[in-house]
Amino acid sequence: MASTDTFTNVSTPFAPVYWGFVISLLFGGVTIVQAYIYFLHARDSLLVRSMAAGMLVLDFVDSALVASSIYYYLIPHFGSVLRLGFLPPELAVECLIATIITTISQMYFVYQLVGAKRLGKGHWSVIVGISILSVLALAGGIACVVTMYLFKHGVLQDRNRTFEISFGVSKGFGSAADIVATIAMCLFLNSVRTGMVQTNSLLDALVRLILNRGVLVTLAQTLLLVTFYAAPANLAWVAFHINVPKLYVNTFFAMLNGRDRLKEKHFATSVKLHDMESSSSRAKSAAFHSDEQATLVSNAQVGVFSDTTSRSSA
Repeated sequence: MASTDTFTNVSTPFAPVYWGFVISLLFGGVTIVQAYIYFLHARDSLLVRSMAAGMLVLDFVDSALVASSIYYYLIPHFGSVLRLGFLPPELAVECLIATIITTISQMYFVYQLVGAKRLGKGHWSVIVGISILSVLALAGGIACVVTMYLFKHGVLQDRNRTFEISFGVSKGFGSAADIVATIAMCLFLNSVRTGMVQTNSLLDALVRLILNRGVLVTLAQTLLLVTFYAAPANLAWVAFHINVPKLYVNTFFAMLNGRDRLKEKHFATSVKLHDMESSSSRAKSAAFHSDEQATLVSNAQVGVFSDTTSRSSA
């Protein structure tokens, strides 16, 4: 007697989601290590440390919500492609968490630029512009979440037009904010260059760090938008969606840790040169100018961090 059992192949819709989740777990592991390194020697202001702690907690919550959503589709409803027409509430909340992570990361850049402006560098128009772009991206993300709750059957399949528009607004303005913030920070760092090789070397390293971060998150956002609109019947965009917040958290901690390593290396070299050439007044003047320049750069990278830097200079 022939079996009447039937099997629906779910590899096509769910394979990119599954592998995207696997990659996000790897990113999560890297984040834990980076966060441990940062908090082990954290000397930032309370605001920056609170932002870092918030990013770490939100990253864990985001992973848990994605895992719960994948469980919903692949365990109790395994083999049912029809369930793609229904959206679990966890996925909508995850979208909100991802939006908040993106906003915090972008506001950290605004915080840095405000610190630079207090030192007499930069323009308020650029800072306000980045803030507006970030707020528009946040508004688009919130609209996405509301749409996902109202039109649960028009997200993963047979997309609702309102959801498509709000998704594009959120990711589009988010990418624009990242691009403008990256350019603004690089221009600021170039504006504080001196004739000293050591200081310029530090600035070059900071510019590379910021550029790498900007390229990574912008590329991820662009790929997310392309897959979302170019292949509406495919869930490949979900794989990018669940990894974009991971990239923001990873690059956030990478910038904090990388900044500290560069600063320690810079000051160690300054002290060494100062000790070797203490008999020369010119060397003393150069060491002081180098430390003063490092204080300016450190303030721009961390925000209001002058107390710690002053102690290091002393």
